[in-house]
Amino acid sequence: MSRQDINATLKNRERTLVMGVLNITEDSFSDGGRYLEPEAALAHAREMVAQGADILDIGAESTRPGAVRVPEEVEKERILGAVTHLVREFPDLPLSIDTTRASVARAALEAGAHIINDVSGGKLDPELPRVVAQYPDCLYIVQHWRTWLAQDSEKDTTRYEHGVVDDTYEELQSQVLAVRAAGVRPGQIIIDPGLGFSKPTIDHNVPLILNTEHLSHMGYPVLIGASRKRFVAAMIREAGQEDSEEARDMMTASLSVIAAERGAWAVRVHDVARNRLAIEVAQQVRASKNQLLDRLSDQLSQTMNIPNMSADISIDI
Repeated sequence: MSRQDINATLKNRERTLVMGVLNITEDSFSDGGRYLEPEAALAHAREMVAQGADILDIGAESTRPGAVRVPEEVEKERILGAVTHLVREFPDLPLSIDTTRASVARAALEAGAHIINDVSGGKLDPELPRVVAQYPDCLYIVQHWRTWLAQDSEKDTTRYEHGVVDDTYEELQSQVLAVRAAGVRPGQIIIDPGLGFSKPTIDHNVPLILNTEHLSHMGYPVLIGASRKRFVAAMIREAGQEDSEEARDMMTASLSVIAAERGAWAVRVHDVARNRLAIEVAQQVRASKNQLLDRLSDQLSQTMNIPNMSADISIDI
């Protein structure tokens, strides 16, 4: 399948997609160093595909706070090594590239990648959106990014004067307008509220997940990336449990279901199997409830001779 066909399939999905994280890094906050070696990275990629990953998101530079930047050529080499092997082994598997550098994005797209996932949303390298614009068959994830505020030492990047949902919406909308001005087409854009980025607490992040549907009113699919983040650990501790990777993956799966119920296009996760299962079970439960509602409505209509009402009734789970 061509990149255009693959991305058209992604945009027209029937359920929330699962994007598996492949970190080829020394120091990512969760799994840095585990998959740095090429064979380990490829083995993990194969495992996530077998577990049902709809997309793989490949990153070769940590974006955690305080991380030291990887030299550009090193990032490019790591990305190209993974993309080349995965395109050959899984020619129809959508590959997303987690990068903020235009040169890396261009090289990855030339090698067969399908999506550019830019955590800076076009702010760190202004050339990156222009590169994306030259590949109209690729998708571009624009994430909410506030690091520009840190240039002013008086500014607190974690303060949201009008509330985290409204400020994130307005700032992300401005980022989208900027990348569109650089030539990126509306149909290429996916938005990401940037959970954990200038949002350290539960109160910063949970409202954004709960307002996934509101964010989608901007007119673009929404990616939610809560997996294993600090606020997830805080939620575990508030629940009186001990923080661990296993606990974070379990909590992440719960948040993925909430995001899916609110219309998330995809969730970006480390534990593909658990999140894919959680989303599919929730979808089956919702379908069963809707079928039950239809049957009850039909019976009521026949008994009382009134029109079928199921189309006007919704059930949230």
